Amino acid sequence: MTKLQADISHEFLKNFITETIYVVEGDMAAPVPETVPEEVDATSPATVAAPTPTIAPEPAPAKQGVHELPRIPKKEPVAEPKKYKVTGQNGKGVVVLVTLPENEFVQLTQLQFLQKILASIGLQPTDVAYVNNVSGEIALFEDLQKQLQVNYIISFASRIETSLPHERFTLYNPVTVGNVPVVFSQALNMLENNVEHKKLLWGALQKAFGLV
Repeated sequence: MTKLQADISHEFLKNFITETIYVVEGDMAAPVPETVPEEVDATSPATVAAPTPTIAPEPAPAKQGVHELPRIPKKEPVAEPKKYKVTGQNGKGVVVLVTLPENEFVQLTQLQFLQKILASIGLQPTDVAYVNNVSGEIALFEDLQKQLQVNYIISFASRIETSLPHERFTLYNPVTVGNVPVVFSQALNMLENNVEHKKLLWGALQKAFGLV
């Protein structure tokens, strides 16, 4: 095979080079010796296995969010409608209790007939609290005490209830609840033109306020 390659090379080159070619010693490339793999000591650094790369642990899967129950929005407490509307300075804790429409209640402090009744027992407008039972329901004595100072009650056609022991409530008959004298009367518009009821109220107020 080697001789054939040499012949082919010689004949092949004759087609291109017509001149005589001389080979000079030293120009020929020295044959490259075959390399024999060098035996390597098993304990040499080259044979020591490279350290196994540390594989970072996979992050733990994130905890799935716990499905919380939907929050029910807080309802703001609805303010209860006021049972009583109060006006006046109430200097002496005298409650004038009525059940009137709003337009009549606002004129109560200017009502001359009522002011004469109060003056007859030594009271000034500033001594009194005018209380309108707005709800129209029976007024509770304990509720009135929570809302304002109560030393006396004069009720014009407005009923009262209490859990405290007391005598039966009747018109023009003072009844003490706890230590508070309570006088019940007909409505103001009935009293104004009724002399008999005026006398009965006058007698009841004298007893309640210690004028007799």
